[in-house]
Amino acid sequence: MLDTPDSAPAAKITVRPATFGARPTARPALVALAALAFLTGCSGGVGASVSTAVQDSSSAVATARIALRQDMDGKLTQAATDTSLEDALKEVEASRSSVLKLSPATQEERVAQKQALDVLDQCAAGFATARAALAGNDGGSPSLSDGDKALADAQDALKQLEGTVGPQ
Repeated sequence: MLDTPDSAPAAKITVRPATFGARPTARPALVALAALAFLTGCSGGVGASVSTAVQDSSSAVATARIALRQDMDGKLTQAATDTSLEDALKEVEASRSSVLKLSPATQEERVAQKQALDVLDQCAAGFATARAALAGNDGGSPSLSDGDKALADAQDALKQLEGTVGPQ
């Protein structure tokens, strides 16, 4: 139980807002500084977004290649391989969508965006080849090794692009 005096009922207690020790004239400057820090911290720029998309896509392509090679070695079912390829393709498509939505402000950022879109389109084409090979898995064209080569070429293009945009 709290030990409060009976002489000061709750209705008579006045509450004042905290001032946080700042002078009233300094508040606008503090608010402006906080807003600037927030905006600076949130704007990673096109380069950071492209770099993230490239890394995510590179991981997806690597996973798809592992699944395809395991299928070629008879260690994975065709259904599991198809699911892996489909999931990885969705990751690449999500990355492409995020890069497409960027609003580059400089010529350098526009070039980075275009390069990323071109490489991500190459990845999607590699997935189309790999999935066609898996669906026709009868020794016809394209073969599973053609699908793996298409994904390997996409992976190489992603690595090259990653070297260009680098981690931001």
